[in-house]
Amino acid sequence: MDKNFMRSYIEKFEIVEFEPRYAEAFKELLVVLQAHIASLDSEAVIVLKSNYKEDYYIYIQNEIIKHDGKIFLALCNSEVVGTVVCKIFQGGDEENITTSCPKIGFISDLVVAKNYRGHGVAAKLLQCAEDYFKYKQCKYMRLEVFEPNILAQSLYYDYGFTTLSRYLSKKL
Repeated sequence: MDKNFMRSYIEKFEIVEFEPRYAEAFKELLVVLQAHIASLDSEAVIVLKSNYKEDYYIYIQNEIIKHDGKIFLALCNSEVVGTVVCKIFQGGDEENITTSCPKIGFISDLVVAKNYRGHGVAAKLLQCAEDYFKYKQCKYMRLEVFEPNILAQSLYYDYGFTTLSRYLSKKL
């Protein structure tokens, strides 16, 4: 597609809160994200199981309720082209012993449809998540990014995230 056309096309998208009528499109985006992460996993531990789409959707719905969360969608001409899943954490278990337990906004999933990447959709979704977390009086906004996902890391660093910790792995 022509870049100028795509730029004007992207400017017409809007961010909305999840509604059940968008469930199938939302699930498809989650599958896109899982497939992408699985494709980057040289250890082949992360996979896309046949029941992933429905099971992870149910899991996300339960997590949203459990953690005062929200799902936001990017729409372009009524088509779902991106999503961000927001949860709120504060203390519990180890955190009560080891930290001051600040209220933290956590992004568990962020994905943009392939044809819409690189045009600011993810940044708008991140801004929406940040606004939600500020509204809920969170002190920090965090996420986890798969180490081989270099493009996502670049996006997050450009948005102002910094590395807090790293998980290391060793095959036995």
